[in-house]
Parts: sequence; C-alpha cells; structure tokens
Amino acid sequence: MAKTVTRPKSASAKKTKAAGSATPDGAADIRLIPLDQLEPSPLNVRKVAASASDEAELLASIRETGVKQNLVVHALSGTRFAVDAGGRRLKALKQLAEDGVIPADHPVTCLVEDERNAILTSATENLQRAAMHPADQFEAFDKMIAEGRSEDEIALKFGVSVDLVRRRLKLARVAPEIIEHFRAGDLTLECVMAFTLTDDHDRQLAVWNAVKGSYHIHPQSIKRHLTETAHSANSALGRFVGIEAYEAAGGVLLRDLFDDRASAHMENPELLERLAIEKLQAAAKPFEAAWKWVEVHLSVDYGAFRSFGRVYPQDIEPDPDLLAEEERLIAREEELAA
Repeated sequence: MAKTVTRPKSASAKKTKAAGSATPDGAADIRLIPLDQLEPSPLNVRKVAASASDEAELLASIRETGVKQNLVVHALSGTRFAVDAGGRRLKALKQLAEDGVIPADHPVTCLVEDERNAILTSATENLQRAAMHPADQFEAFDKMIAEGRSEDEIALKFGVSVDLVRRRLKLARVAPEIIEHFRAGDLTLECVMAFTLTDDHDRQLAVWNAVKGSYHIHPQSIKRHLTETAHSANSALGRFVGIEAYEAAGGVLLRDLFDDRASAHMENPELLERLAIEKLQAAAKPFEAAWKWVEVHLSVDYGAFRSFGRVYPQDIEPDPDLLAEEERLIAREEELAA
C-alpha cells in the first residue's frame, strides 16, 4: 500500500517547480518503479545499520504483509533511482527477490522528489518519528488473538519468536488500571512485567495500592508482595514435591515469563505441604515394619531431640565375607601393580 503525500500550494512549492520539479504545484509524483531500478542513496542520513533482530522483524513483516509505506527516491541517470528514505525496506525487498519470493522487477510504490530535497527528506523520516508505546504494542497483539490469529501466526508475520509473542500477550492481561498508570508514566515497563506473575486483577490492584505511594516503585517489591505467601519452585519443599505433581493436584503456579531463569512460585502453600507430607509418609512405609515407630515432619527444631538419648558408634567384628573380598581385592591390586 502506498502512503500518499501531498503538499499545500504555496510560494515555496512554486519555487521548487520553477527550479526543476517535474510535477504540478502541490502534487506528489507517486510511481510504481521496478525493484531492479532502485539502489541505496549515498544521501541517506542513516549510516548505522539496524540490529540483526530488527532487520529480521522487518523482513518477516514485508514477506507476510508487503510494504505499507512508499519509498522516497530521486532520479539518477537513465532509469535508475536512489532511495533517500526507506533504505531498510529496500534492503528487505532485495533480499526477498534474491530468495525468489518476489520477482527482480517487482513494482515498488515510490514518491519521486528532487535530489536537492534528499537529505532533508531522509533526515525528516528518521528524526520525526515516535516509537509506539509498549502498552499499545502488546494490546495490539492481544487484539490480533481476539481476531482469531494464533501465536505462531503473529510470530511469523512480525519475525519474532513465539516466546516474545507470549510475553507481550501476558503483559496485555495486566489490569487495565495498571496499564493506564504505565501509559501515564507512573511506573516502568519492568514493574508491569512484575505484575504478570498473576492474572488475578484484584490481586494485582491490591499490590498496586500497597506500593504506589512508595518513593521508588521497584519490580522486586511488587514480586515480593505477590509471592509473600507462596513457595519458590526452587525451594527445598518445591523441589521435593515437584511442579508436575503440584499442578496435577490443582495447584496454582505463578510463572515469571520475563525471568531468564524461568522462576516460578507455588501459590497454594497448604496444598504443597500436604503433598510433601504424603510423599514422606510413602517413603516411610518400608521402615514401619522394622522400626518401633515412624513420624514424618517437614521440619524439626533442634530442641525436639533433647528428650532422646544419643547412640554412639560401637566397634563390631567385621563380616567374614567382607574380609575375604578385601583380601581378594588387595591381592589383585598387587598383581596389577607388578
């Protein structure tokens, strides 16, 4: 799709025409120019290349949905044109042509301007732009899901990982009131990420009301409030029960999708402790027949052992079979050493 550009009829426009403009006053010279007639312009002010991930996202977007904004060019000798604005789009189109996705002479919508405007045009496009607010980005992803698009489809169209799509969708599920405070600049993106530990809006708002009066709102403070009654899945108790057994019993798991360590918290401490007791009781079963009694506890204070006597190790006669095995091994060792 071409983005049509028009200019008001003014004295400056008439002056441009008199100096060599090929279009009438106020008109934009929009043309479909074959891709193989376009080349990067040395007058493009953007010199530092975008990151590989940004280039991959743009390439994937153009591959799936096409170019949504025209390039701006000036004429060279013959049928050649230099691209003053849209160099990254040109690079992506050239790559698609090289990959055989589009023909080499694929028509590209271009606005043809006078070469004298090249630097001004390039600087204007690169400087007079405002990035979309993160809240608008992840809400846009959420609306695409509501339209019936899958996470994989969205990832493909924007050239990003499915994990990134899931993280943005997780942000979209934060309470709307908190998102509005984020838009207003009352908290950082990292703080919004911390709220994604739970999808419970009432819980999120309760924590927000507890921290919003702080001099500095820190993500760790939000996480601490959200997990104050939960056990870390990496704790001794969490590892002993295991995430699979905990979730199979109906336990709620708080996952931090924005933590590279994939941390998680078990939000139902009563259930977790019951599962641990049951697992300990099962482990104690084999000892009940031989021992006088067996009790299981998740933890025991040191003082609980004061009423019991201590048994110290005593020397006993070694087992004859073990002595014979030891002698055999010693003889074999000496044989090998010799």
